[in-house]
Amino acid sequence: MDYIALGCMTGTSLDGIDCSLVKTDGATYLNDIANEFTPYSKNLRDRLSNVLVHNYLTDPSLLKSLSDEYKVAINNLINKHDEKIDVIGIHGQTVLHDPSLKLSLQLYDKSSLYNTHAPIICNFRKNDILNGGSGAPILPVYHQIISQQNNMSQSIFVNIGGVSNITLIDEDDLMAGDTSFGNAIIDDYMLKNCKIDFDLNGDMSRNGKKIDSLYNHIKNDLFFNEKLPKSLDRNYFHHYLNNLSKTFEARDIIFTLLSIIPETIKKIIPSHKNYHIVLSGGGRKNRTLVGLFKKIFSNVSLIDDFQLDGDFIESQGMGLLATRYLKKMPSTYVNTTGLKKNIYLGEKC
Repeated sequence: MDYIALGCMTGTSLDGIDCSLVKTDGATYLNDIANEFTPYSKNLRDRLSNVLVHNYLTDPSLLKSLSDEYKVAINNLINKHDEKIDVIGIHGQTVLHDPSLKLSLQLYDKSSLYNTHAPIICNFRKNDILNGGSGAPILPVYHQIISQQNNMSQSIFVNIGGVSNITLIDEDDLMAGDTSFGNAIIDDYMLKNCKIDFDLNGDMSRNGKKIDSLYNHIKNDLFFNEKLPKSLDRNYFHHYLNNLSKTFEARDIIFTLLSIIPETIKKIIPSHKNYHIVLSGGGRKNRTLVGLFKKIFSNVSLIDDFQLDGDFIESQGMGLLATRYLKKMPSTYVNTTGLKKNIYLGEKC
C-alpha cells in the first residue's frame, strides 16, 4: 500500500523548517512530490540559539512562537498541493541531546492542528531511548532505501548537519552513528567571532591551513575511540574553541575543524573496502569540506547526484518514519543506535 506523507524537520543549525510531501510504501521506495523551506524569523532563531548556548529554557512563550511558525510552513505546503495526506511526521526542534543522560528533547506543541485530518506522529527519538538506544541517528533506514533504489551495495551516507553521522551499508548489513561535530561548532564560532552565519561555499576556509596543535588536541578526545553506534550532542566539542591563541586566524580554525570530519570517518570504516561515499546535509555545500573528502576517499558523490534534493533528506525521512509507524515497521536497529531490539519510532500526537 502506498502512502502520501508530509515530513517536517528542523535541525540544530536553526535555519528554519524543512517540509516535504512524499509517496512511499514505507519499505522499498520513497519518491518526493514537493519540498519547501521556510526560514525561521530572526527573533525565533535568536531565542532558540540562546536555549542551545545556555542549556536551559526560561521563555514560556517560545513554544507558541515555534508552533506558529510550524503552522505557517506546514499549511503553506498543504494548501499548494491537492494531495490527500495519510500521515504527518514532525520531528520538532532539538534543544538538548545528551546520550550520556539518555535524554533527547525536542520542542513541539502536540496540540497543534493543521489543514488536514491526517494523524500526526512526533517524538521519534523517545522510543529508541526507552529501549536502550542513544536516540540518534534515526534515518539510516531511509539511507538504506536510497541505496537500494540506486543499486549501491556498499555505501556510506555521511550526513553533515549540526553533528556529522554516517550510515554504513554493506549489502544487507546496516551500521550507523555520530562520528564528529558537523556544522554547528563552525557556525557558532563564525557567528560569535566573524559576525556571519556560516562559511558560505567554504569561501573562508578555502585558503585555510591546518593548525596542528588544535587538530591533535581535538583528535585526542575519547569520543573518537568509541565504536559505532555512538551519539553526540551538538555542543560536545565547543569547549575546545575556548581560549584559543589570538594568533590563530579564523580561516585556519575553520579549516582545521573541517579536516577532522572526514578523518574521523576514515578511522571507523574498514580499510580494505571501497565504499561509495555519499555526502548529504548542509555540509555538502562547503566546497572546502567536499575537497577534503575527495583527498581521502576515491569514490565521493553528493546525494544530489542521485536526482534527490539534498536539502530535504531529513524532512523526507520524517515522512518515511511516520509511515513506518502506521505500519508498525522497525525503523531503528541494534547496530544503528545501540538499542536492545529493532523497533518502530514515534507516537501519535
